[in-house]
Amino acid sequence: MARKQTILVIGAHSDDPTFGAGGTMAKYASEGKKIKTIIFSYGELSPPHLKPEIVKEKRIKEANKADKIFKGSGVVFLGVKDGRFLLDIKAKNIESKLNKLIQKEKPVKIFTHGANDAHPDHFAVYKLIKDMIKKKKIKCDVYSFDVWSIVRVRKRMVPRLVVDITKTFPKKIQATKVHESQKCLPATQFLIIWPIIWMVYFKAVINGWNNNCKYAEVFDKIE
Repeated sequence: MARKQTILVIGAHSDDPTFGAGGTMAKYASEGKKIKTIIFSYGELSPPHLKPEIVKEKRIKEANKADKIFKGSGVVFLGVKDGRFLLDIKAKNIESKLNKLIQKEKPVKIFTHGANDAHPDHFAVYKLIKDMIKKKKIKCDVYSFDVWSIVRVRKRMVPRLVVDITKTFPKKIQATKVHESQKCLPATQFLIIWPIIWMVYFKAVINGWNNNCKYAEVFDKIE
């Protein structure tokens, strides 16, 4: 029996794969591909009013719940400390750990953060992946997503991958709602989570409009 093709999604925090590539993850899973998610940090410093161990537990549960919605094949956390990615990537030998996972999974595609992302943790992940590509530790196609930017800050002349997520977009919205730890306080639930969902809708609609479908996700190829 032929081995399933594996799609690897790598994010700085537990909610990044959902916001950046959730529709694509669900679509590839529906096509019979294996979806594996790797998360660098437990995101224990967000929200700041809760104890780190409580946040860690919440975000692990949320990541696994989202993975089930996408029909993924599990989530791996690398244990990088929130807010100190550059230090921990070196101190905890993260490149070696990530390389072992990649060699084990043998993905046909990888999705991760991009060069346009201003978040320092997101950019640290991008930089590591970029370095691994240069070292030829990653040989498959790697595509980047933007998590928080609604429009592209700068247009780069790179190959792009457009994925029609019209059929799987409801799963992306369902998984977005799972990440409840991003609500700072119960009283601000409406103010926090709904703008996130609005942004997810807006980006999917704009990408769809530009690519002749209802909803789409667009990725830049990292070279």
